[in-house]
Amino acid sequence: MSKKLLLSLASLFLIWQSYKVLLLIPRLELESWGLVIFMAWVISLFITGIFAFSGFAWPTQNLMPEAYYRIYHPKRLKRIGKAMNIEFFRKMLLATLWKSKERQKEYFDGTKEGLANLEVQSKKSEFGHLLPFVLITILSIYWLFTGLVKIGVATFLINIIGNLYPVILQRNHRMRIQVLKRRAASKG
Repeated sequence: MSKKLLLSLASLFLIWQSYKVLLLIPRLELESWGLVIFMAWVISLFITGIFAFSGFAWPTQNLMPEAYYRIYHPKRLKRIGKAMNIEFFRKMLLATLWKSKERQKEYFDGTKEGLANLEVQSKKSEFGHLLPFVLITILSIYWLFTGLVKIGVATFLINIIGNLYPVILQRNHRMRIQVLKRRAASKG
């Protein structure tokens, strides 16, 4: 089977699993904070996985207009990144999930062509975290209003770390890429 087909099937599987878990949540007695956090993590993982697998298989970043990906207010983005301590988040990723130099080179190999690949990968990554962030935020708010406060709060907090931080990080990457592209254009 082709890689695209397998990834698409994985995405469909996670849609089905997410649906089943979401139906189960109101019927569970989530008294233990450990169980609440575990379920919030599973929900976030499944929903984010839907978009991640789709993004690995298809050019999902093209679903958003190019104007969305442009950084219009870099100073504001820098302030937000500083307030969120995005640099610490980036270092944590490089020390854990992105520790492998080979994996890092899949995104950026240090060449001019690699910079174009980094830009595409940052768009894919951002799109793959932006939609889950929106959906999970809506779910969290829904649960808060329906009395499932623990799962609503836990899911929202995990969503911030698992989806909002990556969106801001990718926007920071593209802000830097835009600067490099402007410098290259002014030289050439």
